[in-house]
Amino acid sequence: MKRLLPFLILTILSGKSFAQLASCAQTLRLARSTYEQGRLHEIPTLLEKCLTDGFSQQEKVEAYKLLCLSYIYLEEPEKADEAMLNLLRTDHYFEINRSTDPAEFIALYNTFRTKPIYRIGGKIGVNASSPNVVAAVKANDGKSKYASKIGVQFHLTGEVPLTDHLILNPELGFVQRKFEYTNKVEFQDTTFTTTAQETQSWITLPVSLRYQFTSLSFKPYIGIGVEGDYLLSSSLSGSRTRKGYQFIEEKSFDMKTQREKFNVSAVISAGAHFTLGGGYVITEVRFIYGITKINSAKTGYGIDSSLPFEYGYADSTYKLNSLSITAGYVHNIFNPKKLNKRK
Repeated sequence: MKRLLPFLILTILSGKSFAQLASCAQTLRLARSTYEQGRLHEIPTLLEKCLTDGFSQQEKVEAYKLLCLSYIYLEEPEKADEAMLNLLRTDHYFEINRSTDPAEFIALYNTFRTKPIYRIGGKIGVNASSPNVVAAVKANDGKSKYASKIGVQFHLTGEVPLTDHLILNPELGFVQRKFEYTNKVEFQDTTFTTTAQETQSWITLPVSLRYQFTSLSFKPYIGIGVEGDYLLSSSLSGSRTRKGYQFIEEKSFDMKTQREKFNVSAVISAGAHFTLGGGYVITEVRFIYGITKINSAKTGYGIDSSLPFEYGYADSTYKLNSLSITAGYVHNIFNPKKLNKRK
């Protein structure tokens, strides 16, 4: 008997809950009929109990709509406002039907803020970075060049709709940027080749103003902005080979002291929003154009003499450009409110 007691209690509670749900469904049907018969003053009392506990979300939306319409026609504007506000808080994505909803209801709906006040989410992606040399510094008479390498990046992202088309997009992120340096010196009987890879880690704060195209279902956008960066670390690993001879082993160098701590860049972006759940999936391509220099001519030959003399590496003065591809998700945050008072 003791083993059966929990099962009996659960069965009783489940039966009670089902009966309550069935009763509230009947109440909503009765409220519809009462509204159609014009007995509007009965609607609030009829719906009160199930609005507190019993209606599903969809049923609550219909109940608040009936309440709102009743108060409109009973000429109780404050209560109609309250019912509309409860409706919008219950279903943030509620939309009016301009072909069937009464004009008074549509007019009241239009006096409320119904769109998201902001969105918040995250993005992850990869980038290809490359130095834009301002002043070349040479360690020898060989040929030097830079090449892009792939780094990773993560961003917390926010979106603040300013209008239907303009969106302010502040972000905070961690970005890893990599690039490769190659130097070749050719002699008649041999060739010296230096290969070095630099990895930089930055905290970034990009802020963009985007223009959203709303006529298409996937909502493409373009944006411009500015990005401020703070350098966390910078390291360079280099090796040198000589054709026909033993290579100089790979060695790592800390380059942070030879880099500027702060960097400023221009931002150009293009992407799209795809509706999913309570927000949007984002895909974006972004170009970062370096405005300030990453280093100076004073540190061209570094603080470690083995870099220019043993490895054939010299630090040209450069700005840093980057092309990134990211994907992420932002969630809509709503705060419905009355925008203006009735006259």
